Amino acid sequence: MSSTISDLRPLATVSGRRPLWFAAPAAALIYPFPLMAFHAATGMIATGAVTGWLIAALSLALAIALPVVALLAAMRLSLVYRPTAAELLARRVALLAVAAPPLFTFIGVIFLLLGAPQLDVWFVSAMWLLLAVAIRYADNRAPAAMSAPNPHGKMRVAHGAAAVLVLVYIAFHFSNHLFGLIGDEAHTAVMKLFRVVYRAAWVEPILLAGFAFLIVSGAQMAWRLTERGTDRYRTFQIAAGIYLIFAVISHLNAVLYLARVHLGIDTDWAFATGAPVGMIKDAWSIRLVPYYLLGAFFVVAHTFSGLRVVMLAHGARKPLADTVMLCGAAFAALLSTVIILAMCGLRLHFV
Repeated sequence: MSSTISDLRPLATVSGRRPLWFAAPAAALIYPFPLMAFHAATGMIATGAVTGWLIAALSLALAIALPVVALLAAMRLSLVYRPTAAELLARRVALLAVAAPPLFTFIGVIFLLLGAPQLDVWFVSAMWLLLAVAIRYADNRAPAAMSAPNPHGKMRVAHGAAAVLVLVYIAFHFSNHLFGLIGDEAHTAVMKLFRVVYRAAWVEPILLAGFAFLIVSGAQMAWRLTERGTDRYRTFQIAAGIYLIFAVISHLNAVLYLARVHLGIDTDWAFATGAPVGMIKDAWSIRLVPYYLLGAFFVVAHTFSGLRVVMLAHGARKPLADTVMLCGAAFAALLSTVIILAMCGLRLHFV
């Protein structure tokens, strides 16, 4: 653990603030509605209303901010070293709420496949409401039962090794998306070149197995690591990992089943950006903007979080390891912003 018990706040300083338990599920419950407001604002913009631009900007900013609210709540709740059952549930729900964007997208695809796309908002609202009720009635009288301490040494090494394999593919994928800044044709040309490698008959199954292992091992480690309190850096790492678990599940479901099997179409730039309408103007596809933005951010930031743990394990000074992680997070924010701007239509023109 990167922090000592003395670094964590006493139980009483957090347990007395019950409203904090519900901040994350409330943020996740609200999440779909700013996206709906954004789409309504695009209609106002089309009529020339200036207020449409303001509503659109504020709505999208709020949608992106709500998972951050959940993250901040999780960081605060993780300062309790020996949580009660209620606090432990609130902590885990807060970490899950950080993944509201991929969860909303995944559930949306499921209801699309079921032929009832209008029910996805009702479903996620009920889900977060039920989790809040579960927190309310969970036991807050005694510390929750904990499993025996487990350093996850071998699991962490295997998880890291699988991550290196997957990150090679992600480097191809992200660089391909950056070519979208030049244009659809440039992206398509690079995609066809890269696919010779990562869609080879023997490579793709290995990649899928790598993703599956990362999901299973990451979920197991996150479950055990949340039993005890930790610092904000480790909480950020866990939250990023949980986000990526659901982002990968959502992405694979959309690519492997929705596109390839159900629709029988290619998962190219047009599919990723919601062409011909685009992500910005489509009522359903607008959810992809915060989902992709935070997804790209957490991929890179989670990698640097893992690097921080490796540095600390090999004797690096904590201020140095923390700085490396923060610089990596700043780079992740820049990269994810450029990628999402390309996917939303930003183009570079060279003279």
